Amino acid sequence: MFDYKKARKNMVDNQIRPSNVTNRDLLESLSLVQRENFVSLEDSTLSYSDTYLRMEDGRNITSPRLIAKMIDGLKIKKKDIVLSIAPGFGYSCALMATLCELVVAVEKESIAEEAQNRLVEGGFDNVIVIPGDLAQGAVEHGPYDALIIEGGLETLPKNLTNQVKLGGRIVAIFVKGKLGHCNFGLKTRYGIDWKVLFEVSCPILSEFKINQEFVF
Repeated sequence: MFDYKKARKNMVDNQIRPSNVTNRDLLESLSLVQRENFVSLEDSTLSYSDTYLRMEDGRNITSPRLIAKMIDGLKIKKKDIVLSIAPGFGYSCALMATLCELVVAVEKESIAEEAQNRLVEGGFDNVIVIPGDLAQGAVEHGPYDALIIEGGLETLPKNLTNQVKLGGRIVAIFVKGKLGHCNFGLKTRYGIDWKVLFEVSCPILSEFKINQEFVF
């Protein structure tokens, strides 16, 4: 029988800690949250490998090392309400749910119900998964203290950044050609103040290809 607990420990020790993820609460969550419950059954033994996995619609599930680095960079606080875009079956939401007050996630209709069910089964009752257009967000539950988008972007629509509070934080991966950067954004009265966190190669989400104003 595959030893998921050992694989999870190896992931934290050999992938996450060497990647400069320093948030102790996040590291504890990574050690406890069962990622095998948030991937396709046929990929369960690959749950803790440093690789992208595929969902039924052909989209990629972000690797655990990358999502850990993104969440670490978001600087989540206990009272935060976080908007999560494209979290797949909800692993990232489960991690963030242990760090903040509420996670509001937006996923495609074909995935959202499954994600919500998996989170409920895991006992993560402070996550709401809303079916809808990823690029539209969930304005009805905002404004948000933090925004995270789990996939590559060519463009970030203003209607999403408008859902973030003044002083709120954004973590997003901007991709140009083959080069991508995971960036941290701080919302100010003048716009979004961006800085690069790290370089990364990441598939672009179709909803965030260039078709509207680029705000980076």
